[in-house]
Amino acid sequence: DAPRIEATLAALRERATMPVDVMTIPADASDTSAASRLAAERGTVVVALGPAASDFAMKLPAAAHVVHCLAGADALRAGLPSVASEVPAGEQAAWLARLLPNVRTVAFLFDPSRNARRAEALAAAFHATGYKTLPRPVPTPAALPAALESIAGRAEALVAFPDATVFTRESSRGVLLFSFRKRLPLVGPNDAWVRMGALYAIDWDYREVGAACARLAAREAGFADAPLPAPRPRVSVNVKSAAHFGVAWDAPLLRAVDVRH
Repeated sequence: DAPRIEATLAALRERATMPVDVMTIPADASDTSAASRLAAERGTVVVALGPAASDFAMKLPAAAHVVHCLAGADALRAGLPSVASEVPAGEQAAWLARLLPNVRTVAFLFDPSRNARRAEALAAAFHATGYKTLPRPVPTPAALPAALESIAGRAEALVAFPDATVFTRESSRGVLLFSFRKRLPLVGPNDAWVRMGALYAIDWDYREVGAACARLAAREAGFADAPLPAPRPRVSVNVKSAAHFGVAWDAPLLRAVDVRH
């Protein structure tokens, strides 16, 4: 998650109307006392940056001013000031229907200790739009090859989302080789994977996310009340991979995407 967190933070610093201090939370942190004291300071807005920080911030006192930037599921369900961590699943399903219209069964790979709820929410949204889903837990990197083999011949596309166990720099070569050998299109977690050979990806422009979160923070502090421009998803495609998978995109569809590799 580091590259998108860093890009969002850089834009947040640039666009914030207040000084920005950064507190790093350990991955296994459970003690919220230090953050609670910070949140109680007059004129302070806490921006929880990333899904883990968002889940952590849900434990802060209800009176705290908190913005959930790349929010976790709990903050989104609660309707708190937030920008979602992933592009909404409905938009992802809509782009899958446009770019791979013949696909009806999709697979998801995820670390159950980190992303079970994210995978469940994504699977539910795809189910609601008529897709059959094959969620496969990958508790350790060593479990990835077996999980991939379990979807071979059953899934028609593999839809990835950011997961620090499954879709890593170390695993990228193996996952992409599997995709090409099994002729199973990979919907990558981000544009970097599309450059390496994933068929396409839908992701945020993280500078827009940082700007939106800065605006949310200003509104929480009472400095702004104008409507907030929502970040727009960016779609990138790999036309060479499309040719390998026998996918033909017409000119109007290609004009509708943001980046072609």
